[in-house]
Amino acid sequence: MPNWKAKLIVCLFAVIFVLPTVVAAPTAVPSWTAANHEQGIFGGISLNVSHNATSVEITMGELPSIAEVYTATWCENCVPAEEGLMAAIDESGVDTTVLTFHRAIAEVEDPFGVEDADYRWEDRYGDASAAVVGIKRAPPTMIINGEWLHAGSGGLEGEGLKPYYAESLAKEPMFSAQEGTSFLSWESNDGANGTIEWALNASTWLPSSTTSILYVVEGAATFEEGSNHLGVYHDVVRAMVELDGNSGSMQYTLPAAWDGADLSLVLVHQWDVQSEVMVEPSPDDGFLGLPAAGMLLIVVSIVGGALAANPQRKE
Repeated sequence: MPNWKAKLIVCLFAVIFVLPTVVAAPTAVPSWTAANHEQGIFGGISLNVSHNATSVEITMGELPSIAEVYTATWCENCVPAEEGLMAAIDESGVDTTVLTFHRAIAEVEDPFGVEDADYRWEDRYGDASAAVVGIKRAPPTMIINGEWLHAGSGGLEGEGLKPYYAESLAKEPMFSAQEGTSFLSWESNDGANGTIEWALNASTWLPSSTTSILYVVEGAATFEEGSNHLGVYHDVVRAMVELDGNSGSMQYTLPAAWDGADLSLVLVHQWDVQSEVMVEPSPDDGFLGLPAAGMLLIVVSIVGGALAANPQRKE
């Protein structure tokens, strides 16, 4: 095979793995796409651990929305995606807790990833992400209240992405009209080791599958080596703890901050309920109902066949 053909085929296969998150339109799909259950999250109450004793309790109707972001320090199209999200949040006036998850598994550049958070992401959102862009953990991905997933950026800038995220932020989260409270407290003598108490008080509307998770979040972390040249990364999830029950207490040692003293604790409750109807991707998504990766595989196959059939030319 001529050298130019080999190089072209290698480039085309590389495209399969590089472009899905670039070409995918970030139209919202249910986060339970391709699953047999509905799901979501609520809570999002936070405490600044620079205070040695602090607590917060908020009713269901006053809880913030939650935006989960999947990103990486090498992901260039994550920058406008995050700008678009923050612009949508600012313009909506909706109180929103942002949790930014950095890629961890098999990562070689990004220092902020948490492997347990990656496994949770795959378990909870992986099927929906793969149905849309062919990848279970695809930076950039934005998920609003655990219910609406936006994968990819479509090559758009922040202003072009803002309406997509604004539409999901405007939707009322499941259970937001129900009665209940979410409580979180932190008490420490040295600022590093302390006691955490949490409680979810709700009546019979609460799905029995509901579990609670505690995140340690760093407000801003500097990493100049990031190849997307962002430099400062915000709302970085530094640790994840799957709590024992929806109410309880435990002793906990905070992870060291990357830089500064801006760690906070964020309490999230996640739920799922079985559904009789499996949500499938829209037939209008992608090409002939295929995600972006499927479309690119077709292109590779066609071009590869053409190359194989093309008479060998003189070099």
